[in-house]
Amino acid sequence: MTNATTITAQPGTPFVDVVREFDAPPALVFRAQTDPELLVTWLGPREIEMELIEHNPTPGGRYRYIHRDQEGGEHGFHGVFHAVVPGRLVIQTFEYEGVPNQVSLETMTLTDLGGRTRLHTHSVFPSVQARDAMVASGMEHGVRDSMDRLEEVVRAGGKPGGAQVVVDITMSLDGYVTAPGAGPEHGLGVGGEPLHEWVWKDKAVLDAAVARTGAVIMGRNLFDVIDAPGGWSEEIAYGADRRPQELPPIFVVTHSRPASVRFPARFQFVADLKEAVEQARAAAGDKDVVIMGGGAICHSALAAGLVDTLALHVAPLVLGDGTPLFPDGPSASFRLERLSTNSTPEAEHITYRVLN
Repeated sequence: MTNATTITAQPGTPFVDVVREFDAPPALVFRAQTDPELLVTWLGPREIEMELIEHNPTPGGRYRYIHRDQEGGEHGFHGVFHAVVPGRLVIQTFEYEGVPNQVSLETMTLTDLGGRTRLHTHSVFPSVQARDAMVASGMEHGVRDSMDRLEEVVRAGGKPGGAQVVVDITMSLDGYVTAPGAGPEHGLGVGGEPLHEWVWKDKAVLDAAVARTGAVIMGRNLFDVIDAPGGWSEEIAYGADRRPQELPPIFVVTHSRPASVRFPARFQFVADLKEAVEQARAAAGDKDVVIMGGGAICHSALAAGLVDTLALHVAPLVLGDGTPLFPDGPSASFRLERLSTNSTPEAEHITYRVLN
């Protein structure tokens, strides 16, 4: 999905408004705004180098940075943070050191769009003349480049230059990804269909995830379900009702390639999970690699430290038995950082960064 940056500077007013939507949750966009290691990767036009001198994103904290252009010129900027609300709001002053004592006030708000984020920055300049001088200095180019670069950073989950590996899976409140009896005739187990009721009702959540997907990984059990006569079709496939030309490449992890496949152009078969991740990353470009199931391969990827993000859709039901996402017995441990939550009547959609 390509997002556009809107810059509004109404004549005769001292204001500038910048609006951009991102295919990432607010927590991640906020982290890119406040984490010094991420900030230097996107703030400013592509042709400049940035040196961050000071950055303390807390109320009363200060920041200062220098942009160096290709001709060797230096341009310093500094300010003070007045309010910082994680995932929601940053209010700060802004002053270009080349024109001292012309202080503007910037208010950045982040709005959760169900896994996506709308960023709105409202800048108030000390006068209309000061605002117009900033616009004339090439501000628009710098803002648009910055927003495009920020998009690249958050698409990579805070890791510029690479696709994210995402486990995206639905489970019951008691941790099962299918009901008992799962197989080609009953993909979600006997009576497990309510697990996926959210797919048809929470379309914004599904659409945002599909838009970020560059490649898909699944296990052999799930492949057997979707390749069965009652599985995927020309009309129903990854992302529900998607056209075939919109489908990402799909890598099936199995040691036994099936003798026949109903839709052979859609699938590639790989014997090793790690190799499947590497091939999927290469195919996905700057989009996500999504591991969609079943439960065993999702857990294996998490336990092996191959996953960057865990997206859970917790359905409001207790199955009592079935296929668990986290099986009994010893396993690898890992910590999670919550990035976003989205509560609907159909499911709790929770996104975590995996801290390996």
